[in-house]
Amino acid sequence: MPNLRLSFPWFDRRAFPVLAAVVAGLYLLEEVFTLREQHHGKAGRTVTNTAVAASGFTVARLLLLPIMVYAGEWADRRRFGLIQWLPLPRWARYAAGALLLDYTNYRWHTLTHRVSFLYRFHRVHHSDLDMDVTTGFRFHLGEQVFSIVYRGGMIALIGAPADLVLSYEAVFEGCTAFHHSNLRLPEAVENILARVMITPRAHGIHHSIVREEFDANYGVVFDFWDRLHGTHRMDVPQEAITIGLPAWRDPEELTVLKLHTMPADDIRPWALPDGTVPTRRVTVPQVWPS
Repeated sequence: MPNLRLSFPWFDRRAFPVLAAVVAGLYLLEEVFTLREQHHGKAGRTVTNTAVAASGFTVARLLLLPIMVYAGEWADRRRFGLIQWLPLPRWARYAAGALLLDYTNYRWHTLTHRVSFLYRFHRVHHSDLDMDVTTGFRFHLGEQVFSIVYRGGMIALIGAPADLVLSYEAVFEGCTAFHHSNLRLPEAVENILARVMITPRAHGIHHSIVREEFDANYGVVFDFWDRLHGTHRMDVPQEAITIGLPAWRDPEELTVLKLHTMPADDIRPWALPDGTVPTRRVTVPQVWPS
């Protein structure tokens, strides 16, 4: 068995408090600068999402983070991995490593939509009937467990050192909170950010009940992976989006207990309870950067 470190002073004492402050700030700001109208009580959803996240967060902190760091240390000691073999200065290897880490997370996200076994777990996240910063940590513990093998393996193949892994993870978590938030940005700020990264507007489209929109905007930090693979969309008005999954519209089916057992349920057809398949009849011209 690998000798895993469980203590990461920089991450736990510095990065984590900053991330907690970011989440708290977004939670308050999205109540003032609101992007999409909310249809379900935020307080109740916050309790549900936090309860679902508790087990997943425990897995992430006790297993995922240590294994990712171990994979980085292993690759660094052996000079193994793509960036370790590049004849580049250290800063350039780290930049390449950060981009590759983000790309592999884009690919993981697409797998959770396209591989039925993984989708069983990922639909817990997408089943939220509204979307705000708390949706960003509504992940089933099973999804966290399966991501350990993938993310650890990708870190080793990339050859990302442990300090890069921890730094990227802090950015990853911060961006996840940001783009799940219901924060309406000033148009000028949106125009700048949307050229580079995933914004709340972009990720709101990804949480739509329309299948073509659900299969768009997979990025975590950078949005150019979506542009590269043709999964980038910004042509849907936020007020036209219905958040969630079409077959899971009843809040009584989305209790904490039922969300934990959801992966065992059958995969339902992509249709509303009455059998209607959600479609988008009207879109708006591309008003944000293309």
